[in-house]
Amino acid sequence: MFIFILGFVLLLSLLYASKKLYWSGTRCPSKDRMDDKIVVITGSNTGIGKYTAIELAKRGAHIILACRNQERAEAAKKEIQIKSNNNHIDIEILDTSSFQSVRECASRLKKRLPRIDVLINNAGVLTESHEKSIDGCEIHLATNHLGHFLFTNLLLDLLKKAPSARIINVSALAHKCKFFNCQIHWDDINLEKESYTPFYIYARSKLANIMFTNELAKRLKGTNITANSLHPGVIKTDLGHNIGGRYQHIFRLFIKILSPILWFFLKNTKEGAQTTIYLASDINLDNVTGKYFSDCTEVQPSDKALNEQDNRRLWLLSEQMTKLDEI
Repeated sequence: MFIFILGFVLLLSLLYASKKLYWSGTRCPSKDRMDDKIVVITGSNTGIGKYTAIELAKRGAHIILACRNQERAEAAKKEIQIKSNNNHIDIEILDTSSFQSVRECASRLKKRLPRIDVLINNAGVLTESHEKSIDGCEIHLATNHLGHFLFTNLLLDLLKKAPSARIINVSALAHKCKFFNCQIHWDDINLEKESYTPFYIYARSKLANIMFTNELAKRLKGTNITANSLHPGVIKTDLGHNIGGRYQHIFRLFIKILSPILWFFLKNTKEGAQTTIYLASDINLDNVTGKYFSDCTEVQPSDKALNEQDNRRLWLLSEQMTKLDEI
């Protein structure tokens, strides 16, 4: 029994040491201040979005919490003000799954703000049911990509008024998932013909985030605006949520068996926010654009995310779906 206990303790110690080594690069290396900079963060009343808001507020930024729920946003605002000792925290109601909500929020921001220095497109969903948005788009694509595509384009004039502006799109490593062969279904964009597997649909929207970022950076070349995307890490609260479809039992059994070990290698919200904080604050990134980051380091996304022809095709399709050119 003693040997068993000793072995178990040694295993836990080894796992803990491995975690520290594995995640050694996740702390934002930048201590740069953000005094008077205006930062808009979508989905910032919870999770890594809220922690990002707290940390950037500590650096002196004026934070706009763009969230769906007024009550939750108010609670987050109070928490952020207390933890950051910064009262320059405001709320805008935004539902990225609704094009009307996106347009209304962008319109209000144009009236109230002199500029935007940093736009962080952080909001996202992973839901098990096959839903469509109010505009008739598949809910993951609508919320995670199309809403942010429209929001970003509508705010470009405010971003151009900043001395040096940044657009940061929160994607995910899921976009590389070879098991699902993640790709854009051009002839079935709302996935009405394919079998519905939530994690795959989520991964597809995260691929779209990077494709959008790369095309955006290309179109903004020569301006004062940079655009980059990132993988925040697999967050503890995200593991196994809403993984459905034909593989759901396999995934959930796998996660249940390995969860005591996997727990050591997953990130909490503080760790998950570090790359976003880095991309928003580090002055050395002023001219870095069209890149994909993980653990505060530039890494390569999937080959599909780097296909320039597909990136342009997604942009044109997104313009049509969001009716970007309509007033």
